[in-house]
Amino acid sequence: MCRSILHLAFTLVLAGSACAGDWNQWRGNDRSGLAVDSPPLIDSLPDEGLVPAWTSEPVKSARSGGWGSPSVVGERVYLFTHEKEQLFDPGKKKYPWLAPSKRGGMTDEEYAEYEKKRRDEDEARGKAFAFRERVYCFDAETGQTVWVSRSESVYTRFPQSGSPTVVDGRIYILGAGRQARCLDAATGEDLWTTRIPGEFRDEFYQSSILVADGVAIVAATNLFGLDVQTGEILWRIDEKNSRTTHSSPVSWDSGNGEFVVINFAGGQTACIDPHDGRELWRVKSEGGLSTPVVVGNRLITYGNSRQKGVRCFALNTQEPELLWHFRGLQDKGSSPVVVDGHLFVQGEKRLACIDVETGDREWTGFLDLASPQFTSLIAADGKVFYAYDGLVCFRATPEGFEPLIEAKFDAAGRMATEEYFRGELNLDAIEKEENGLEKALRLYQKHVGKHGPLKCATPAIADGRMYVRMNDALVCYDLRASR
Repeated sequence: MCRSILHLAFTLVLAGSACAGDWNQWRGNDRSGLAVDSPPLIDSLPDEGLVPAWTSEPVKSARSGGWGSPSVVGERVYLFTHEKEQLFDPGKKKYPWLAPSKRGGMTDEEYAEYEKKRRDEDEARGKAFAFRERVYCFDAETGQTVWVSRSESVYTRFPQSGSPTVVDGRIYILGAGRQARCLDAATGEDLWTTRIPGEFRDEFYQSSILVADGVAIVAATNLFGLDVQTGEILWRIDEKNSRTTHSSPVSWDSGNGEFVVINFAGGQTACIDPHDGRELWRVKSEGGLSTPVVVGNRLITYGNSRQKGVRCFALNTQEPELLWHFRGLQDKGSSPVVVDGHLFVQGEKRLACIDVETGDREWTGFLDLASPQFTSLIAADGKVFYAYDGLVCFRATPEGFEPLIEAKFDAAGRMATEEYFRGELNLDAIEKEENGLEKALRLYQKHVGKHGPLKCATPAIADGRMYVRMNDALVCYDLRASR
């Protein structure tokens, strides 16, 4: 009796739309990367750094569990993983991935044949592993595991890595093998599973499901609309020129209804009616794997080359108007964020601030990182965060690049400056020894350098707490200025 009452109470808490302080899906409540309602956050780290508020139970990541980002609703944090467990030794690879510099003058035809053999080999090697999907539910205050949903899965070339979308007490995820799933957010109980039509061999889809006006929008080769209550397929768009990518769709409140905006392959962005799949318009945006950003009546797309760059359109239901095109930045999948009329973009080692109305560059900054890519910017309390290897936080101002936090992490999850860790490891003294620089570097890499946020994943930030996926766990940091 009591358990039923508690379940009902929790379900009622989740029953409405996401609260302003939540982060209920990929890139936050409106998929813009901005936590609109945030308490004041710290402007700098304490001298001794920050220790985690909590660390979850072990969670597999990257090639063994994916790169999905967490979602936060009320007192719960959700995370999806696509895991593998080795059953027997698959042996040494005959056809490893080859970087362009290692292709030894291969012709395009020779490399295509090599890639075909590599795919066949990877698929055969997949039989040496068992694949499973997990949806974790953690307590947002303590990190304790509330429940875990486990299901058998299949091999894909890369692990599925979408983020849970939590709406009206239900969780929506796109699993491997083209399986769209809906779970009860309170219990983890499976409510429905729909196999999305289409061929499947080993394809992976990193897009996160969008819920728009009672329809679950699923991007899996083509675009599908599913009934959120039953999983029934309401419509599909399967034209050859409407193939989806790993970019996630976003919603646009036009003032005359809610519509879906999505990047299709070939650098096209389209507006879709979520009720019937009808296309309202399509533009050549050159948007890549980045998620489009919709702020008011502005659409911002980001390409994967400097020539394609960043574009801003004025939205309407007929045909968007290109307002400006900023060249000089590119990234394979990073999504930008808008704060107070200014766009902040990361492209490889570059950062830029762009005026949304004019497209003028306000400033350019640089990241002291080896090869940042895919991870997206997020923002809260007038600050922008980027988590890759370490954590960079800078003020969201057009006045200039103003770093506030430049942190690294140790094995225990402590977030502190490089100077703090150098002191703790006594590196200054070690470097004076014979072969000291080499010794110091090894020591630093062991205790600090190889730790930190999971590369290519993006944190969530809700109510002043940042939830960061590490290589082996989910970690929460309390960034509130007053605690």
